[in-house]
Amino acid sequence: MKLVMNMVRKPFRKGDVIFESSERSDELYLIHTGKVEIRSREGMLLAILGEGELFGEMASIMGERERTARAVTATNAVIDVIDASTMQRKLGEADPVLWALIRNLTNRLADANQMNETQWQQLNFYRSLSPEEIQKP
Repeated sequence: MKLVMNMVRKPFRKGDVIFESSERSDELYLIHTGKVEIRSREGMLLAILGEGELFGEMASIMGERERTARAVTATNAVIDVIDASTMQRKLGEADPVLWALIRNLTNRLADANQMNETQWQQLNFYRSLSPEEIQKP
């Protein structure tokens, strides 16, 4: 059985916001041309993606309906917008062991992103302190 994907190709200009964190997650994206920056809720750069790379899939795989990151075009780009239900159907057809592996790796990536963001926030806090504000042992 062949599955038809619900996909629309859209052009974006440099600096266009594709999605914001906390928005509803109903689509995922495949970069046809150009580059996209993925940033955490606090603005930390998580990735710069290019042609052939997929993004926006984590919320769908993890069973969440809210985005945890922001996507902005770093260059002019052409991006295929794919309905999330298409991916869910494809994953439903996958071998259960592979599906568990995908879910496990996605959860680990989400945890690593959160840990990196926490460290980044702490580093920025300490950088903001003057030498007088830092208590020496």
